[in-house]
Amino acid sequence: MYHPGRVLEVFTSKDKNIDGVDTSTQAMLEMWDENLITVLVETQLSMKVKKDDIVLVDYRPMQSQPVPRMTVVKILKGPVAKRTWGIYKDHHSKRKVVSTRLKPEMPKQSYVG
Repeated sequence: MYHPGRVLEVFTSKDKNIDGVDTSTQAMLEMWDENLITVLVETQLSMKVKKDDIVLVDYRPMQSQPVPRMTVVKILKGPVAKRTWGIYKDHHSKRKVVSTRLKPEMPKQSYVG
């Protein structure tokens, strides 16, 4: 299973504003479902990934543990990136509308403090 995300920030050891214990690269991502996560970028892509790229994150479980890998494995470009991001975002918007209709309206509480 793979999920698309949009790169908000890239954290690399080559950045003079970042000190790290290794040479790995991480990316802060806005995911298609509005989640915000920071994941590892595969070494082969670490010099290519940049802000506003649309990437695919590997969510497949690791062999040794039942937790997802959570690594950037592809950078999508051009029409493929735009189309993929649009399809997922449209799907998410439709799901939000349906779930909003199904939830009963909760009374608003005033702030006490």
